[in-house]
Amino acid sequence: MQPFAIELDDRVVSFARDGQVLSSAPSAVWDGSTGEVSGANAWSALRRHPTATSTRHLGSLLSQPAATDRAIALVTAELVRRLAAQAPAAGERVWIAAPARATADGLAAMLAIARYLSLPVDGFVDSAVVSAAALRLDRSAIVLELGMHHAAATSIDRDGGQVRRRRTVLTQRGGLMALYQTWLELVSTTMIRRTRFDPLHDAAVEQRLFDWLATWARAADANGSTTAVLTKGEERFEVTLTQDQFAQAAQPVYRELLRLVHELRPAGAPLTLVVPDMLNSLGLRGELEQFVDCQLVSIPEGFAGAATSLLDLPARAGTDPVRLLRRLPFLEQTTFAESIPREMLGQRRSRSAPPSHLLLNGQVYTLGSDALVIGRAPGGSRAITLSDGLAGVSRRHCTFTRDRDEIVLLDHSSFGTFVNGERVAERVRVRAGDRVRLGDPGVELALICVDEAPNRAS
Repeated sequence: MQPFAIELDDRVVSFARDGQVLSSAPSAVWDGSTGEVSGANAWSALRRHPTATSTRHLGSLLSQPAATDRAIALVTAELVRRLAAQAPAAGERVWIAAPARATADGLAAMLAIARYLSLPVDGFVDSAVVSAAALRLDRSAIVLELGMHHAAATSIDRDGGQVRRRRTVLTQRGGLMALYQTWLELVSTTMIRRTRFDPLHDAAVEQRLFDWLATWARAADANGSTTAVLTKGEERFEVTLTQDQFAQAAQPVYRELLRLVHELRPAGAPLTLVVPDMLNSLGLRGELEQFVDCQLVSIPEGFAGAATSLLDLPARAGTDPVRLLRRLPFLEQTTFAESIPREMLGQRRSRSAPPSHLLLNGQVYTLGSDALVIGRAPGGSRAITLSDGLAGVSRRHCTFTRDRDEIVLLDHSSFGTFVNGERVAERVRVRAGDRVRLGDPGVELALICVDEAPNRAS
């Protein structure tokens, strides 16, 4: 029996049925303190009325050990308003796609609200898992999630015709609102410098600026530049902003997103990265090129909810517990995800020359046909001996060796070897430009390619 589905991504809460997204909207609501209806959508008023609106209530309810009365009241009011426009049909069961940050306490609080609203919830499903099951991936995956005030990455293992959640990492320093804030400051600073007009001194103008941010960022990413235009009364102010300016401003957020992926990905592993489509259109696509040999899959808003609505699950009996599913078989509806774009990352770099030398503490070492061992007491005919007092470095830490036309790093350590921030699982192919860290904090080295010209006759 296929359910009515609710996806609790606070960046875009979605309702779905039969594989179709019925509605999607950010979880940004009025709190009722100024006479506006509590729980009504307030996305277009966030900058005009910052103290009378909320973007944190849903994330707080799902992630905190004990939800506040305010969070419970706002989530309840928001769902009441949303369900008035789109509700389950009589006899239709409900399943909820839960984001990565949702805790057992948070889901219990959400279940209590659902029961108060007479929603017949049969269970919860992990959003990353159901997305991977719908995509029927042929390899392990990392699913990236961007919330209002957080970001998360979940590693998904593929086991035959099933997928399961393995591990999740979170950051509170990312999120959509942080991304928008960097661009808000970019546009306002540029406008002040070039036109002497400060758009942040007028709440109505600031709201219009906020409303246009995503459009300008997408245009700059697609065309290389865009013109940001704001008006106040009869006056018109405009500045030209480039793709590089948007990308540079967003670096603090993008670094956090990439750090999460690096933390989960075994060094050099050819995974699938599942990323919200809006992030790619807002400039993250170029940053993802560093994940050589990985497949990129961009999913639209409400994808996890739509996938959940296609699950064929038995109805829960009254005495049965409400389940949380973190393992699922592939969805049988193979056509559901056929239109989702998939592409390979880092193709240009994957064809680059292997490293010829290793750079460590200002000294250059050749990576030749003979293996090169590194450690505090490495032994071997070719070796780099590091200081005996280096923390996190093993006696025989790692080896660089040639495999046909490639250079391979073999890890022997107890403390780990990391390539571009990713821990090596036994062995990995390395490329020119890679940075290798031995241990933690350990020591860092760089891999370079020196194109040696042939000797000239004297």
